[in-house]
Parts: sequence; C-alpha cells; structure tokens
Amino acid sequence: MKEHLDKGFLKLKRDILDWEWYQDSNTSRVMIHLLLKSNYMEKKWQGHIINPGQLITSISNLSKELKLSESVIRTSLEKLKKTGYIISQSTNKFTMITIKQSDLYSDISTINHKQVEDENAIQKHSNDYQSTTTKKVNKEKEIIERRDLFQKQIFAYQNIFSKEILKSFYNYWIEENKETGGLKFEDEKYWNLETRLSNWKSYNSKSSEKKPIIKNR
Repeated sequence: MKEHLDKGFLKLKRDILDWEWYQDSNTSRVMIHLLLKSNYMEKKWQGHIINPGQLITSISNLSKELKLSESVIRTSLEKLKKTGYIISQSTNKFTMITIKQSDLYSDISTINHKQVEDENAIQKHSNDYQSTTTKKVNKEKEIIERRDLFQKQIFAYQNIFSKEILKSFYNYWIEENKETGGLKFEDEKYWNLETRLSNWKSYNSKSSEKKPIIKNR
C-alpha cells in the first residue's frame, strides 16, 4: 500500500482579519479556496506547465466545490482580479488562475519548496525502510532454507547414527556467525559430513563415559 503523504499547509497571517474582502464571505471564501487548491510544485497538465501558485479550474467546478452559484463565483473572481490578488486566463475548456503574492499569506513557492523537500525525505525514508525490511526478510528466509537443507543432509544418516547424535550435531553446527553471515558449518574450510558425524559420535560417547572412582585403601 502506498504511504500517504501530507499535502502540506498554508500560513495565513492574522492581518487577514483586516483584509478588504474579509467581511465579504463569498469573496474571502473563494480566495482561501484558491490558495488551498493552487499547485505547491511545478506540474504538467495536458501540455501546460502549472507553476506553484497556479491552478486549472473553471467557474462550474468552483461552483460545485464551494456550493455557490456560478454568478457568485464569477463576481468574486472579478473582485479579486480588479484588486490585484489574482490573474485569470480563460479558454473555451478551462480557466488558469494565478495567485499573486500578498502580505496576507506566506510565499507559496517558499512554503512548497520546503514541503517538497519534506515529502522527498519522507518518501526516501519509506523506501529505505522498505528496502532494509525486504533485505532482512530475504536473509532470514535464506538462512532457514540453508538450515533445512543441512538438516536433510544430516538425517540422511539416521540409519547409521542415533537421532540424539544427529540432533545435537545439527544444533551445534547451525549457529549463525554474525560477522560472516554464514552458518557455523559453512565457515569450515574442510568438511566431510560422514567423518564429522563419526567424530561427533565418538566425542559424545567418551564424554558420557563415567570416570572410575578411586577409593582410598
């Protein structure tokens, strides 16, 4: 599942309370909506480059999004254009709106440059974590497969050696070497399984023998 990335934020200054259109509920609502909908990074759309602070929309789309009539949207946009807050370029298919910088809100390009860096950092962290996790899982799976193969090779001698001998031999030699990443038996330069098993049996037999008790005469 693709990790959700935060779409960022917009800094509005308290001075907006004194903004000339703040008391005009429709116009202020349209303006804030345009700020929130505007691009935060450069994008291409159907052959057009949309820069930060710009958006492609239409009167009908804004009307649906804000639940305001098209005439109200058109009037609010005209107010914002005449007072220099936006620039509007219309075609028969869409309208491109460019938001001009204002002291009422922070520079869109500055905020979004930081946001893009943050999103890239988040994505990189996610990719690195996923890559590390995948490598770890693959390594563990590989070790299990190598141990299973080694176990099959050992227990092929169960008609010669007891299960206790084979089991203790297996448990001893499958320990992982943290430095090399290999299993204990894999780090041995010379390895002959049957010879090793015979030596293991002999060693364990001697270890299990009880030493004679010397009594004082």
